[in-house]
Amino acid sequence: MLLQPNDSWRWFFGEDRRLMLDLGEEMIFATGYLKKHLVYGDNLSMGFSVEDTGLYYIFLDKLSALGSAAQRVQMALNGVAVVRFYKPLMPQSWFFTPQADYHQPQLGELIALECGSGRLTMMVVETSPSASVCISLSAPTELNEAKSLPTFGAIKVMNDRLISLEWEEQRLEMATRRVG
Repeated sequence: MLLQPNDSWRWFFGEDRRLMLDLGEEMIFATGYLKKHLVYGDNLSMGFSVEDTGLYYIFLDKLSALGSAAQRVQMALNGVAVVRFYKPLMPQSWFFTPQADYHQPQLGELIALECGSGRLTMMVVETSPSASVCISLSAPTELNEAKSLPTFGAIKVMNDRLISLEWEEQRLEMATRRVG
């Protein structure tokens, strides 16, 4: 079942200093994002805005082929939280392999990043001509000895590191047609 945003949804900080979303009817959604990584102070109590709702539905639409409805809601709400509250990030592209094909992603697009630990599936939550902020949809991954990226962890990377999963799927489909 997909959750439908309404006027009662409110963002706040929980006792453990994590960003939370009160969904009403005694339901609380807890993000993994700590207050120290976010732009708002102690007194955060904001409604789920019209912009939040728009982002939520964009992300749900792009995630339609992944996981269960509950998992898609979790991914979409984490994406909205990053867009709305995360402090600006500097690119950390050096963790990821440059790609031959430059890709300018769309908001909510599913992309991949290659690093020494393998390939990560990510969702683009903010774009610009040169870099994108993404959240990880993969299991927690060590990027190097000192840095790991948790599930739903946010990172900004240069667009020359992005692998379009849609393009890759189309290439595979075309190759399969030629063989068959």
